[in-house]
Amino acid sequence: MSGPRRKRSRIQKRPGITRRSFLKGLGIGTASVGGLSLLQGCGSDNDSTTATDNRTTPSDNTPTQNVQFLHSIASGDPAFDSVVLWTRITPENTNRTVAGRVDVFKDEALTMFVKSMDFQTTAAQDFTVKLICNGLEQDTVYFYQFRSNGKTSPVGRTRTTPAAGNKRPLNFGVVSCSSLAHGFFNAYAKLAERDDIDAIIHLGDYIYEYGNGQYGNVREYEPATEIITLSDYRTRHAQYKRDEDLQKLHQRFPFITIWDDHESTNNSYRDGAENHTEGAEGVWEERKGFAQRAYDEWMPIRLPEPGNRAKIFRRVQFGDMVDMFMLDTRLFDRDLEAATPINPTDGVSSQPDRTMIGEEQYNFLINGMRASQAQWKLIGNQVVFHQWIIKPGLNNPAPAQLGELLAPSGLNGDAWDGYSAERQRIINALRGDDGGEAINNVVILTGDVHTAWVADITDNPNQPIDAVGGYNPITGQGSVATEFVVTSVTSPGLDLPNQIIQAIRLTSPHIKHVNVTERGYSVLRVAEDKTTCEYWAVSTILERGGSETLSATFEVADGANRITPQGIYPVDVVTGLLGV
Repeated sequence: MSGPRRKRSRIQKRPGITRRSFLKGLGIGTASVGGLSLLQGCGSDNDSTTATDNRTTPSDNTPTQNVQFLHSIASGDPAFDSVVLWTRITPENTNRTVAGRVDVFKDEALTMFVKSMDFQTTAAQDFTVKLICNGLEQDTVYFYQFRSNGKTSPVGRTRTTPAAGNKRPLNFGVVSCSSLAHGFFNAYAKLAERDDIDAIIHLGDYIYEYGNGQYGNVREYEPATEIITLSDYRTRHAQYKRDEDLQKLHQRFPFITIWDDHESTNNSYRDGAENHTEGAEGVWEERKGFAQRAYDEWMPIRLPEPGNRAKIFRRVQFGDMVDMFMLDTRLFDRDLEAATPINPTDGVSSQPDRTMIGEEQYNFLINGMRASQAQWKLIGNQVVFHQWIIKPGLNNPAPAQLGELLAPSGLNGDAWDGYSAERQRIINALRGDDGGEAINNVVILTGDVHTAWVADITDNPNQPIDAVGGYNPITGQGSVATEFVVTSVTSPGLDLPNQIIQAIRLTSPHIKHVNVTERGYSVLRVAEDKTTCEYWAVSTILERGGSETLSATFEVADGANRITPQGIYPVDVVTGLLGV
């Protein structure tokens, strides 16, 4: 394992792939410690029809100090019988314990009482409150409100998942990459206006770590400097949770979240980060722990191993229709990224022991999908899985220098292109080439790159003989899964001319759609016969408000494992071999 690279100067900081690295790659050139969050059960598993009304609890109604609910409320990680409920209380006296309760109802008017739960929180949890509310009914909408010291929070709406045996259609809002410094979260606001969403899938970069002027200048950060300490990370989360558009979305739907790099710092991995200078910015393990602790405190997430903030990959089930596998492709067991663009002669990207997710997480994913009874398997994945090819090559060469010279050359060493042996292992498992059963109806959802991409997943899209691991771009034969890369909420896209994007497309016939300019969100509609991804674009991020338009729609038919466009998009029409 390599150590962290030396950090670039502050002036040059910019996460992701730049215009310069893209052009260069194309050969064109240019001139955890203490203080766990409170996590309790809200009633027992067998009391969904009867509950004790605790709404006269003195600690809830008799003020002992002045408090505020400045950061609103949220819910997350729903199950068929439970959901996480979250808030944060701002007390006048931070040296005292704050008590309160949450009330749960079946109607928005808060007249159909279900249950309540008392809580206490302190400075050790940054006065956040996180409760698991058990004993709920499957596939049911609930409303909830927190109370403390005579004050009430906004009313939240949430929903449990369908139980086993339920196979109703599902709709998910899918978002990623919300740089507050680059503008306003109009994508969140538009999503909050919808009535057809079951849950929000956030694929990471929920917050950004930069200081003022380092990456974007539309809005200023709190604190004004890059976040490094536990207090810094908490303050930045608190600022995001005060955004009115993000608050609206949290109030409407449960979130299912995973971190990417900017919840800690740019291009982070298990042992370091590009945007971390050891010593000058503390010890990496401590900084990573601060980021993970603040994330656990401030996000409505269930830890699969209570108390272990470093492990957040997990499975969320939606009846017999969807099993969702949320991966951690950053901090759990990721090796140092490869260079961008990838140098095919150094052999780094195809080293067989090089890992993005590690053995434990690989087994969680593959064994979990094979055991799944759900019709569709969704993978919540941070970085691009399909190949961005800048030099076509032979299929799956041995990881030796000659083989690398003949191999396909990828662009983004931070993505799965930089971990190609582990990616190939996953592809082999999906096809059943590892000795196990093939896995069908796998849809990968990805964020990170601030742009929209739609692709088939195959060994080598430049090998036309699908029987030997190749791919037929006209029929889609040879594809084992599909990937929808969603654009960003605000973070800037790739500043590249359309001709260069199309040059990449010419060497990448598995890519069915690219849009590098729009900001927005996606809606994923999952039904028995197909899964559909809609790309919605907002008109502006420079001011709050504006309009939205449906930019593109693509389908995956049940059992097909390949993309079907639902329209003709001019940016995609380059050659008939692109499958449009």
